[in-house]
Amino acid sequence: MKRIFTSLALLCATLFTLHAQDCVFQYEGKPLEDGATVTINAAPDALFGEPECNTNPADDIANGLFIVNKTNKALSGSAKITISDKTLQTGNIQWCMGGTCQIVQSTTMTKSFSIAANNKTAIQYDCAVEGEGGEMTTKLEATIGGKTYTVFIHFINDPNLHVSSTTTTAKPVAYYTLDGRQVSQRPRGVCLVKFSDGRVRKMVSK
Repeated sequence: MKRIFTSLALLCATLFTLHAQDCVFQYEGKPLEDGATVTINAAPDALFGEPECNTNPADDIANGLFIVNKTNKALSGSAKITISDKTLQTGNIQWCMGGTCQIVQSTTMTKSFSIAANNKTAIQYDCAVEGEGGEMTTKLEATIGGKTYTVFIHFINDPNLHVSSTTTTAKPVAYYTLDGRQVSQRPRGVCLVKFSDGRVRKMVSK
C-alpha cells in the first residue's frame, strides 16, 4: 500500500511539473525563468534612426520577446501590464500581442490572446525615447489555464551602457536611502536597491 501511495505521489508531481511548463517566456532565443527581468537600452530604430526601446526591433524580430506554447493544444489566456518607476521620457507606448496592437494610455492594461499548439506569439512592447536618462519598468503577467507567468521589461536610456539588452532573474533583497540607511520597504522618491546578484542600482519610485 505504501508503494502505491508513493507511486501516486510521484505521478502527481510529474503531472504538476508538466502543467507548470505549458508556457514559457523567451528572449533572444532562450527561455526565461519566471520573474526574469529583460533590460533594454534605448537604441536607434532600423527605419528612421530615432532612439527607441523595443522588445522586438524591426532588424532583429526573431530574437525578441515571445511567449511559447509547449503543448500539443491551442491555448488562450489574458495578459496584463503594470507600469512603475517611470522617469523615462517617451512618446506613445505601444503593446502588440496576440495579433492586436494598442497604445498604452494608463499604468495598467489588459488584453486577451491565444497561441497555437507548439507555437509562440510575439510580444512587441516599444516606445520612442526623448531626452536623456530615465527608466521605466513594466510587469507583464500572462495567465493561461489558471497559471500566471511573469516577466519584467525594464527600459532605460543610458548612452554610457554599451550593451543593448540584458536578462537577469535577480530580485531586490534590500532597500537603502541615499545616505545609506537600510529601510524595510522601497521608499518613495530616489533610493538604492540591492539585488540578489550583488548589483546596487539607484531607482526612483513615485
